[in-house]
Amino acid sequence: MSYPPNTLETLIAKQDIQDVLARYARGVDRADADLLLSCYHADAIEEHGSTYKGPAHEYVLGAVERLAKLSHPMAHYVSNVHVEFSDDGETAWVESYVLTFARFDDKSGQAHDTLTGGRLADRFERRGGIWRIAHRKMAFDWNRDAPANETWCLGLFNPDDPKMVMGKRGREDLSYSRF
Repeated sequence: MSYPPNTLETLIAKQDIQDVLARYARGVDRADADLLLSCYHADAIEEHGSTYKGPAHEYVLGAVERLAKLSHPMAHYVSNVHVEFSDDGETAWVESYVLTFARFDDKSGQAHDTLTGGRLADRFERRGGIWRIAHRKMAFDWNRDAPANETWCLGLFNPDDPKMVMGKRGREDLSYSRF
């Protein structure tokens, strides 16, 4: 397979796609439905492992409802984004590696950290000049679960200090403030 050189148009398209992927990660971590919905076309499909297959907007609204109830942090990191464009330049097949950290309480109430590696396989479509996800499938590659053991860099940081800015779900998070 040959890979044509980038043009100004493909570089701009790739940046637009990267912006959608970054909005998705931020939207999930902040449980921001509007931000997440802006990543998908209205008729998009989401296939998320064994938990969901169907309309992406329904997936987003259900996920945000569940995420808002979590008391622990979550972080999604998107990297290694590979983009291939259709001949007409209106469709892009995008593979992105994703690393997800989440903390959940087990049935006894003990916190456990889970680290999952996988890949997002997305079909992006440009409609009306806007790139959004038209279909997403998630490939799960590996997972590591362990009891939470948070020492904040062996005590270097004190999360109880009022000067310490801690991440929050929702619009109270630092990422929404303009300072």
